[in-house]
Amino acid sequence: MSSYELSIGVFGPGKDPNNRSHWAFVVSKPGDAIGDRLHVVLLDRNSLRYVFEIRSGVPIKSLQSEGRCVITVWDSVQRQKGVHVIESELAPQDGKRRCQDWVLSTLISLEVEELVPSATSERWEALVGKSATEVEAALGDSWERHRD
Repeated sequence: MSSYELSIGVFGPGKDPNNRSHWAFVVSKPGDAIGDRLHVVLLDRNSLRYVFEIRSGVPIKSLQSEGRCVITVWDSVQRQKGVHVIESELAPQDGKRRCQDWVLSTLISLEVEELVPSATSERWEALVGKSATEVEAALGDSWERHRD
């Protein structure tokens, strides 16, 4: 049976509170260099309107990638359920919530379905709005750095 890592990828340094790091879910087989990125994409900066997007077969490490943290490992059935939960989470349209807030809401939904460890959302809630460097420091050994 195949296994899949669910991780949160952090893109961009996020040092400016008005231009935070982009967070996305990444689903990949352990050890693979490519995976699927599930995230919300900003449509309009003025209204903070987002749309959900899946990008399949993308490099886990990219020019914009600061790093990632593996949240859990799924089997094939859990992967299917987890992707469905992620796809079902509504993209922010309210002019307040951003991609990090969407990831947090989605983590709560995944916790309810017992697809990530309990308290995962609490851990990540404390990181919303933090720079990639601060996220790395808070996550310690569970952080996989993609930049030097």
